Amino acid sequence: MNNYKLSVVVLVYNTEEFLRDCLESLVNQTLKGIELILVNDSSPDNSHLILEEYREKYDNITVIHQENSGGAVAGNNGMKRATGEYVTVMDSDDIVPLDAYEKLYKKAKETDSDIVIGKPNILVNGIQKEIIYKRERDVWKSSREVNHLLEFPDIFYDGFYWNKIYKRDFMIDNECFMPPGMLYADRPMVHKAFTKAKKINIITDTVYLWRKREEETDNKSITQMKNDIKNFLDRMSSLHHQLNYFDSLQDEELRTAFLKRNIDRLFFPIKGIAEDEEFREVYLREVKAVLSSIKDVYDNDLGVLRNLYIYMILNDLTEELLFYLSEEPNGPIVEENNHYYWALPFFRDGSERIPDEFYRIKVLLANFVKIRSIQYSDHHLTVSGLRIPNVFDVETATVILRSRTDVTDRIVMPLEENGDGSFSAAGEVDRRNESSIFDIYVEFIDINGTESMFRVSSKMVESTIEDQKANNRIYFTGKGNLSLLISNLRISQVTCDEQRILLDAKGWNTNIGFFMRDRRSKEKIFFQKLDDSQFQLPWKYFLEKHSSYDLYYRLINDNVRISAAQFDRFEPQLIRFDDRYIDLYKTGNNNVSLMSFTMINRITGKLKKLIKRRSNA
Repeated sequence: MNNYKLSVVVLVYNTEEFLRDCLESLVNQTLKGIELILVNDSSPDNSHLILEEYREKYDNITVIHQENSGGAVAGNNGMKRATGEYVTVMDSDDIVPLDAYEKLYKKAKETDSDIVIGKPNILVNGIQKEIIYKRERDVWKSSREVNHLLEFPDIFYDGFYWNKIYKRDFMIDNECFMPPGMLYADRPMVHKAFTKAKKINIITDTVYLWRKREEETDNKSITQMKNDIKNFLDRMSSLHHQLNYFDSLQDEELRTAFLKRNIDRLFFPIKGIAEDEEFREVYLREVKAVLSSIKDVYDNDLGVLRNLYIYMILNDLTEELLFYLSEEPNGPIVEENNHYYWALPFFRDGSERIPDEFYRIKVLLANFVKIRSIQYSDHHLTVSGLRIPNVFDVETATVILRSRTDVTDRIVMPLEENGDGSFSAAGEVDRRNESSIFDIYVEFIDINGTESMFRVSSKMVESTIEDQKANNRIYFTGKGNLSLLISNLRISQVTCDEQRILLDAKGWNTNIGFFMRDRRSKEKIFFQKLDDSQFQLPWKYFLEKHSSYDLYYRLINDNVRISAAQFDRFEPQLIRFDDRYIDLYKTGNNNVSLMSFTMINRITGKLKKLIKRRSNA
């Protein structure tokens, strides 16, 4: 009999596209002595064929084919079949870093922990991003040991099952399973395990990559179903299932600590009440019941808006709540007697239905951060006139540039006080030998050690950021967030012949791809990679008569127009292909474009311009 150190239960359903990546990350783990239990929940795609292929190849793999019963039943069945000293559960479209289980298991053995937790990252199109929901990332920020939950109640922000390993006997003996048939079944399992554990350890290493898909399928994801009544009731059922554990413990302080770290989750689907009257009735009834049960419910770190929601729900101010949800509420900041109030709608409107206290600013929000100007020039970034209301006792303020390709790669610039209540920062961004994108954040730490981190957005920056044409520049993304583009891409040569256009690139890295963009249809046609520096695009694959194309490269997940300045020497070219001509040229804005035309088309175009000039003379 094998004495496995760890059993990994993999939940498989409709993930054929990503399943091999998942399994390869498991069979190549640096920890030896892993058992893989692959549970196929009657997946309708070809996942079962891939599972059987791996079972034949590896003797530590067990495959379970079960009648479609949902992820909770699949996970429970897998855990019950596990034989390892420790056990974990994961989804089959995700990936585990190759040394992740070795790190988790090592910490478990060193400390004899019932549970060891590591940090997960989000994976989007091969790019890792940090999870920056409300407070989850604070759980994994520092290594720590938890022997009693009230020592570190913020642990309840983490309800994921897949970034943890658990003692198998501990889970079985305490019946820490997922409620069958429940969509939100992970949190009941995890939080019950927390309440039963004698020792939990947290490490800061990244141990899990949670795949998010940019292009949504026809099926709504769980988090998309904002006003789906069944989905919402399942969410509430999950919460009540967890509350049963705390009620059985008869520990009111622990119950309150748990609930206060789950209030924000109640507001995830709140906008649905403005869209559906039936959903509104169910939502307000269920949420009011939970909020009414929380001791000192307003003693939290949720901020003005969330606490106004709570007050409106508890006091049946439905019309006011719907007004707030119909558009993003805004208002000036009012200072009185060394207190600051956010004068949102209904503040001192004469009705006295909402006390001033609920408009009082206690938690820093992104809305309150204002920046006079941000400039980037000659590899230097300058932030001037950053202000926040002085009611927040900020001890340190920092500008953070975080790489999109490596979440651990950061450029940190301390913000210095100017003496007038504002902050400024300036520093060199010396990345002259790479091509990358850095997203720009500001972070504040108050005198109590509370951190607030916000992505810099167009709503914060008061001055205009010019649409620069430089290869290295700051810019606002399509979502209005500020990023820094660093591009040291050079094209030594471009050649057009009778078959293709050929690029010879310097400074190329795996984050860059080249494409032509059709001006009329907006279609992107990508170049083929030939070797480490050469890329080609044959005419026959894309070239239409009487069409114009612009030359771009895609850096990570942003599209960047290629300028003539990025060529060692740009030479316009005119060649013939079949019955048309191809003109590679430099535009008036110094960008590179390509035009396809016939001779009659060129002559007709010149005649039209001549006639237009004469008619305007």
